[in-house]
Amino acid sequence: MVGVFGGIGAICRLLIENSVRTTGLWMGLSTLIINTVGCLLIGVFAGWLVVSPWGAQAKTAFALMAMTGFCGGFSTFSSFTLDCVRYFEAGHFGTWLIFGALTVFLGLFCCALGYWLGTKL
Repeated sequence: MVGVFGGIGAICRLLIENSVRTTGLWMGLSTLIINTVGCLLIGVFAGWLVVSPWGAQAKTAFALMAMTGFCGGFSTFSSFTLDCVRYFEAGHFGTWLIFGALTVFLGLFCCALGYWLGTKL
């Protein structure tokens, strides 16, 4: 099931990448969107599990499918780091710094927000 949900996450990622990159907007925008949404989702899932009435086995299964599977297939910081390296190598140091800092900040913020939202479900 982790693989199935990982595949679904990867397909969702591809759909977002294709729709954003075909607009001709900033190269890293799709990665920023995906990582930010992924952080929000994993936060919601983790927060919800804290308040969930489910038993330990069901919580573990959900965590594996939703967090490890879907979120792992959907959002990965390996793409983020590759984008950062490409900006750095191209000499776009301002973009490298802003993109890196913005991605980390938004990721942490969205994960905390998602966690809080998840505890309210």
